[in-house]
Amino acid sequence: MARILCAMSGGVDSAVSAYLLKEQGHEVIGANMRFWEYKEPEACDLPAGGAEGVLKKARLTSCCSPEDMADAEKSARGMGIPFYALKMEADFRENVIDPFVADYQNGLTPNPCVHCNTYIKFGEFYSKATALGFDQIATGHYADIVKLPNGRYAVAPAADKKKDQSYYLYGMSQESLARTVFPLAKIVKDDARRIAEKNNIPVAKKPDSQEICFIPDNDHRAFLKREGVDMRPGYFRNRLGAILGKHDGSVGFTVGQRKGLGIAGFAEAQFVLDVLANGDVILGPREELERKTFFIRDVVFQGLAAEDNAWSEGVPCLAQIRYNGKPLAATAYRDGSTSLTTGGDLVRIELAEPAWAVTPGQAGVLYDSKEGFILAGGKIRLAVS
Repeated sequence: MARILCAMSGGVDSAVSAYLLKEQGHEVIGANMRFWEYKEPEACDLPAGGAEGVLKKARLTSCCSPEDMADAEKSARGMGIPFYALKMEADFRENVIDPFVADYQNGLTPNPCVHCNTYIKFGEFYSKATALGFDQIATGHYADIVKLPNGRYAVAPAADKKKDQSYYLYGMSQESLARTVFPLAKIVKDDARRIAEKNNIPVAKKPDSQEICFIPDNDHRAFLKREGVDMRPGYFRNRLGAILGKHDGSVGFTVGQRKGLGIAGFAEAQFVLDVLANGDVILGPREELERKTFFIRDVVFQGLAAEDNAWSEGVPCLAQIRYNGKPLAATAYRDGSTSLTTGGDLVRIELAEPAWAVTPGQAGVLYDSKEGFILAGGKIRLAVS
């Protein structure tokens, strides 16, 4: 049996994950990642047996709210496992909030859940667990992990296709994949709730969170203003440069957006085609958003190694360009290229059929077309230069 540090957010999924691991006979310890404080911290006793300065008893808040922290602690205590809080405010600021703000400033549409999974849950959290001597970590994600005949590990979709979160997990390293457990891989959400109800887990009926955890009101523009972002007022223009109207800030607009533009009187609906660095926003009809070729940068390779010759020959795959989006038949090429902006790996994706609103900044994830595991993933860009 393994000694496992289970991330507990205060929701039903992570609570059931901890419960299942405990029932399997593992030594399970619950931990909540504290990303900011809502009040002045109270005095905390350090846990016995080392790990001083890393694990603190949970008395404050979680990534989302004080109530979530309390729910996580109540669930852990109820099933008889130790529970601690990890102080990770600086890590979250550096790896999630700051890149989120920077992407919007650069005209991109960020995906903070990818950053949180890559750099926090399966980055810093994994590193802390390893340093403290845990054999594995676990989370309440709906996803699976497979070991392939080539010796590599990869994320694969969960049994519950409606809740599958594999798209957000392309950034997991081979090291973290080898030592991570997803107890809900083969369980559907309704069954997870039934397990929680049957075993008196207090969050059994708690609703799922639907918003970005650090923007509880889901008002991106208000959050960016609080962060001191220059909203860059400018013009709406068409592809030819003609002015279609004015806006009070380009930051926060996203490719494919139609609602909330504040303009009217056009014969056909206008969509955001591009957000320029000078503050101008390019609009056009829906059909101008269709694209057959795009790139992903800063690529993380999972099921197929970066050096595999198959990339230069073209890898048949399924490309997913947004969460809950339909995977699209494609061929991916590495070509030995690198991103001009970051120096990281760059992969070109050729779609079999045009896709609508391929959005720079979002995750582009490549799945094996036969077995369904993740081959690689990265951040979408539309051109090399």
